[in-house]
Amino acid sequence: MIAKDTLHGQSVPRLRYPYPTPLSMRYLIDERQIRAALSDAGLSYVQDLNPRLTAQLAAWLNLLLAAPRNLTAVRDPEAAIRKHVIEPLSGRHRLIAADLPIPHGPLIDVGSGNGAPGLPLAICEPKRKTTLLDSRRGASRFLQQVLEQIDSPQINVLQQRAEQAAHSELRGRFALSVTRAAAAPTVALELSVPFLQVGGIAAAWTGELSPAENEAVALALGELGAEPTPIDPPPDILVATKIRETDTTYPRSWNRIRRQPLGRRRG
Repeated sequence: MIAKDTLHGQSVPRLRYPYPTPLSMRYLIDERQIRAALSDAGLSYVQDLNPRLTAQLAAWLNLLLAAPRNLTAVRDPEAAIRKHVIEPLSGRHRLIAADLPIPHGPLIDVGSGNGAPGLPLAICEPKRKTTLLDSRRGASRFLQQVLEQIDSPQINVLQQRAEQAAHSELRGRFALSVTRAAAAPTVALELSVPFLQVGGIAAAWTGELSPAENEAVALALGELGAEPTPIDPPPDILVATKIRETDTTYPRSWNRIRRQPLGRRRG
């Protein structure tokens, strides 16, 4: 039996999703709030790149605020806009301002989870093909639900482990990889850099790193065929440019990555 809702006096089928549907949820964020936040951050110009940008971002964020906390702990609407929209788009602005030769090819968000940072970047650039990669079934189903609501055919969701996907036809295919690193920075890089073309850019939202972490990152990038590429402060985004093909050893199995992270000096 198909459950039904009422919309404008008409009975319509309700699709069974793991999270609330637009027919059953409360709308906490509207386009006006997103436009105001973009203006305050000096990012109003991104609306010129996609006339549907604020509507699509609002649809995504409302679904996210209604989703379980394992996708986001942020429940305040203004905080959600800052964390999930302004932070990624400010990072994009800083990459452009650094005058990096960012290729205009496809983008991959590794460990996409709730969609940030890859989804707002993809919405901002509707002609850039984007893959949202996550191994978790719940996160992938949520992202697929979002895509059905915002109607962005250039974006696709792939449910697969990154260390496996990077040894598939996706290897070396992307111009830009992004991740909001929940793992150690060197782990995030090992899982991201192999997806890049030579000349591609990896950007990981890591927060500020310690001197020891920066040293480990430099060593890891040397193993992966990339080099650190600083951008203007604050130092919360780790950026690297791929300068040669990554050895086929990488990424290793998850057990090896976890037990022997890259970036350790050899005695």
